[in-house]
Amino acid sequence: MADLSPSLLASESTIRVSAWDLLSAAARMALDAGWHRMAMKRGDVDQRRKRIIFWLIYSMDRTLSLSLGRAPMIPDYDIQTDRLSYPEDVRKPMSYLLVLWVDVGELQGHIYFDLYSAQAQRQPVQVKAEAAKRLAARCLKIQETMRIVSSPLTYEWLATDLDKREKSIGDMPARAQEALQGQEIIFQSLLTLVYRMIPPTNSNHPLQFCDDCVQSARLALTLHNRAWQEMAARGTDNWRLFIHWSTLLSPFVPFISVFGNTIAQADSQDLALLEAFVLTLECAAEHSHAIRKLYRACSSFHQIAKVYISQHSQHVASLRDRAESVAVDSRSMDTIVEDNLQALPEFSMSQQEWDVMLSDWDLGLGTEEARQMSSFLDLLPVA
Repeated sequence: MADLSPSLLASESTIRVSAWDLLSAAARMALDAGWHRMAMKRGDVDQRRKRIIFWLIYSMDRTLSLSLGRAPMIPDYDIQTDRLSYPEDVRKPMSYLLVLWVDVGELQGHIYFDLYSAQAQRQPVQVKAEAAKRLAARCLKIQETMRIVSSPLTYEWLATDLDKREKSIGDMPARAQEALQGQEIIFQSLLTLVYRMIPPTNSNHPLQFCDDCVQSARLALTLHNRAWQEMAARGTDNWRLFIHWSTLLSPFVPFISVFGNTIAQADSQDLALLEAFVLTLECAAEHSHAIRKLYRACSSFHQIAKVYISQHSQHVASLRDRAESVAVDSRSMDTIVEDNLQALPEFSMSQQEWDVMLSDWDLGLGTEEARQMSSFLDLLPVA
């Protein structure tokens, strides 16, 4: 099981494929040793240790596999070993989170198999949408349980009033705060990934997502940005590690989801949210290759959205100027603007092409410097 430590280090240094290879070796060793089919022996300290290691491998396998878009190495249907329990197996109160992270790992496996595997991709849209609703409900239930276990004070940082939040968590150790903040970001990222499979009800735009997906994505970015506000004074190294485990170790599709909504709705507030997120990556990008890649990719998407919103605003202003020149009333003016906006050039990307690009996003790094979208700049509306 010595492979476990290098795999964690590799994931932190962003060599995720190498981490997955090391974790694969650890999983094979655990399976070869029969740790997935251990009969329960109460009071057996050695078996307890093996069970803890096995379920730790299981959880890491599910997290890393989903972030790489690969099937988990340890299938649920082949496991007989009992789950960990508190306080029998893990005795410290905060260690109960490890028990719950096994549930998160099981959820991550279902997200891949039910929504993103090759078999799932062949399913009708409605079938995947129903599966997504079930998985979202399961995710929300686990999230709420972890909030309760983690103490109500911990999650007061989610309040919109930053001053109250700082006072409420002022006595908590900084590391605990960071871990629980990152935990919340991971859950919102998972919810975004799940809700992405539910089609929007009020738009046919290929870059538009359902309302729940957009809301979860916005919240993930907002929480990330708030965490930066709280951690900026603690030094770059702490922030770099926080990004690695909260943003890079799980599928981080919230940024691209907010980007899509920015374009589809010409939403200037979402554009500001994207810009704030990009700025949080800037200092850490100097000290991490993976964060630097994420920073460059997100910067490219942000610039595309910025140019689009600018051109869109100029077009709207031009339409209003022309409407005013012919002295139409305000209601007629809004109708003229709306009708002309409907005729604006759309991105030359079909829903299928957008889905493929998003599925290959791979934490924002799947499209090399956003090249697949750079041609959109030629199609932006001109005032």
